[in-house]
Amino acid sequence: MKKIPSKLTSLISMILLITILSTSSVFAAPQMTAPNAVLMDFQSGEVLYDHNAHEITFPASTTKVMTAILVIENTKLDDVVTVDKEYFVDGASMYLKEGESFTVEELLQALMIRSANDVTELFATHISGSVEEFAKLMNERAKQLGAKNTHFTNPHGLPNDNHVTTAYDLAIIGRHAMTFPKLREIARTTNVVFEETPQTPEKRYYRNSNRLLWGTGGGNQILYRGQYVNIKYDVVEGIKTGYTVAAQQCLITSAMQNEHRIIAVVLGAKGSNIYLDTRTLIDYGFENFKSQPLLEEGVVEAEIPLNNGIKESLSLVTASGYAPIFPIDKDTSTIKKEIVLNKDVDAPVYKGTAYGKIVYTIGNETLKEIDLVATETIEAKPPLIQRNKPFRYLVYFLVAFTLWKLLVFYLRLKKQKRVGFMGSRRRSNGLQFSKRLRRR
Repeated sequence: MKKIPSKLTSLISMILLITILSTSSVFAAPQMTAPNAVLMDFQSGEVLYDHNAHEITFPASTTKVMTAILVIENTKLDDVVTVDKEYFVDGASMYLKEGESFTVEELLQALMIRSANDVTELFATHISGSVEEFAKLMNERAKQLGAKNTHFTNPHGLPNDNHVTTAYDLAIIGRHAMTFPKLREIARTTNVVFEETPQTPEKRYYRNSNRLLWGTGGGNQILYRGQYVNIKYDVVEGIKTGYTVAAQQCLITSAMQNEHRIIAVVLGAKGSNIYLDTRTLIDYGFENFKSQPLLEEGVVEAEIPLNNGIKESLSLVTASGYAPIFPIDKDTSTIKKEIVLNKDVDAPVYKGTAYGKIVYTIGNETLKEIDLVATETIEAKPPLIQRNKPFRYLVYFLVAFTLWKLLVFYLRLKKQKRVGFMGSRRRSNGLQFSKRLRRR
């Protein structure tokens, strides 16, 4: 039998390995129908999948997530907003009437569930005075969050050549939105009812435009992995759909499974493929990656001695939490945690300043360093009584010497008063005796 050359054997082995990996569901790259998509881990912000995620495109009504963030950050939920005029805006609307009043929370529900464009302009004028000024605030906040390739011209997402973003930027914005409990609550709400008002004498019934929250049965199914399944997906928490002819179907999605939250963004999909692509991303994330919660923010991790402070020790807490993301088959049992503390810390110390750190490693690789920060500001003792001062004992001596001198002075004064008192008594007695003699 003819022997197969070793090089050919290696080539065959490599081909077999590639074939096995490409047919395996685990770590097989998801196939997207949409031109732009991204999958992001919520806790760490790490990108788990990138499909033209930094390409400039249109966001449609996913814009409203940024609007909702600014509403949460700049108003109170129980504030009452009165409609100052009728807002005539294309697309979905709440059909607000002049003189109607709603709480901020009610209007947020209409914004996120109904996707009401007139509500976005009402919020814009309520917060910034005009749509134009509000757009400036949107852009400023987007940059602060890290959405560097985004530019908004309005609060609703209706077409404008200069109203653009990327899938990655929307993932950042969506991730921040899901840090607010109220937005998480509203985002997963399927239906909302608004009672009659004097201006609108009938109830308003709205259902969430996101079919991942409720879509079941005929007309609400997709062909997924060879079989028809409902669009509704129980791991989904929201958050916002969008559509214009220019943008096509857009969707930002938050999903949670086993305390692991991920953010998926799909832009430019056709029809119900928006749900197919989103489900593909979600399952790819949960099937191939795991979150490893290691540390919570604000937990006291150490206490260190403090020199010259009005308190003798300082408590240190974690500046942030840490829940790294790993491949599903990664052995994380060898992760090590080391606490490194500053030595010889002198007062004053200031709240929030780092005086140590926690270092996580796995093997020879450093995973993360998290600062340990002061829980409070602690002032220094007055200079004359601080420890380790060269003149400390001199001060003690001077104080003792002064007290001794005061005591001596006091005793002398007391003695002089006593002597003086006795002398005056003698002079007084002698005078009386002399007077008695004269009378005789």
